[in-house]
Amino acid sequence: MMITLPNHPDWFLQAHLAATLDERLTILKQPPHKIFLAAADGNESYRLLKIRYPHAQFQEFDSRSDYLAAAQSLRKAKQNWWQKISGDLPVQIHSDQLPDNAMADMVWSNLGLVHQDNPRQVIKNWASALKPDGVLFFSHFGPDTLKEVMTLWRKHDIIVKAQRLLDMHDLGDMLLHNGFYDPVTDMNMLTLQYTTVERFIDDMITAGIWQTLQFDNEIEAVRILADSWQHQPVHHVTLELLYGHGVKKQTLPDHTSTIQFYSPSQSVKS
Repeated sequence: MMITLPNHPDWFLQAHLAATLDERLTILKQPPHKIFLAAADGNESYRLLKIRYPHAQFQEFDSRSDYLAAAQSLRKAKQNWWQKISGDLPVQIHSDQLPDNAMADMVWSNLGLVHQDNPRQVIKNWASALKPDGVLFFSHFGPDTLKEVMTLWRKHDIIVKAQRLLDMHDLGDMLLHNGFYDPVTDMNMLTLQYTTVERFIDDMITAGIWQTLQFDNEIEAVRILADSWQHQPVHHVTLELLYGHGVKKQTLPDHTSTIQFYSPSQSVKS
């Protein structure tokens, strides 16, 4: 069953994750010229990256047409007259597959893994899209996400699988195995408070978390949630937020190595 965005999605989770990733960009010495956005996130990432890198070229990839449309709608609503004339909007591609031509200086994915079934293949594709020494920045959700809600469902014998919620150490290994050197992954916990189950579900759909859940009985799971919000409140909801970045290695043909030449140092007379 296809789950679409709520009528008025709130992108606050994507905004929080994008802002946290953006703070880490101070480690970069050279500004990227070509940036691939691997997932639309309500314009949060593009807005921040465009401010930081105003001359960069952007392409945005996502197989979810409603996410692409929402992002572009937000951008058009905030355009000034010059931007409307110049058509200064990122090119959108209705696909999760990035071009594997090693042309991007940066791949940026704010929750781009959450709706895809094979994270190893996704990270391999991200690596193939990057130039040597290109950089990857991404966010995701860890396995302790929704732990209070998962506990509630287990108590009521509801079977729920969340296989796309990944451990940060597994993500780090995937980066190493796909040609990133010195990858960094870390996490923190975010606790949210909700007064209505409707708002909770809307936010989980917007973040892409609800779509990762595989229920044996989704209707009953929602009924249990609604009843608990009313009688045995589960108003505190924990999200495990994951962050990662890495640099793509420069690959050389077999039986070759890099030779570096340095200019001779000048002697200093005392």
